[in-house]
Amino acid sequence: MKKWIAFGLLTVSTMATAQTAVDTTLAAPRIDVRSWPRMSPADFGCFMEKTLGYRDARFNCALKGYRNRGDICKTPDAYNEGPEFPDRLAAAIHPQATHVELRWEHGNLQAMSITLKGTWSEAQVRQTFKLPRAAASKLSVAEQKAHAWPENIMDTDVQYPTQGQTEVTLIGFDHMGAADVGCGEGG
Repeated sequence: MKKWIAFGLLTVSTMATAQTAVDTTLAAPRIDVRSWPRMSPADFGCFMEKTLGYRDARFNCALKGYRNRGDICKTPDAYNEGPEFPDRLAAAIHPQATHVELRWEHGNLQAMSITLKGTWSEAQVRQTFKLPRAAASKLSVAEQKAHAWPENIMDTDVQYPTQGQTEVTLIGFDHMGAADVGCGEGG
């Protein structure tokens, strides 16, 4: 009996080591998301329809001539309109993805975040998603010029929202909220 228990423990230990070894390399994304920031809701909806087979009720390939008519002070819901990304499609972007958050402002994707299962080093995430080695504020001017940022990306970030999760964010432009433009102030 002692030999069987020892064999069982050795087997479990070997399996745990193999699992850890498999998880040390972050898989490549299935879809390159670097073109998403600053995309219009109509273009993004059509992309989801053609690439992922998901058709948003409003923002899809049939929508023509879309123009955001929202006003951050008067109609903030319209100002921030755009499709949501269904969680069930997250793994189509990346094998470890569980959630994709899209933040829309004035007719463009302001920022997007992908939540990954597992705790991955910032270096692994940045290399896998083909991002610069650090956030823009941490790069030298020479590094910023040498990296040749895509014009649609202003900055990137890697965070750890909860234990066992990693979040990668691509920012297209600075957030502009109601407080930033003085909504409600007398004048």
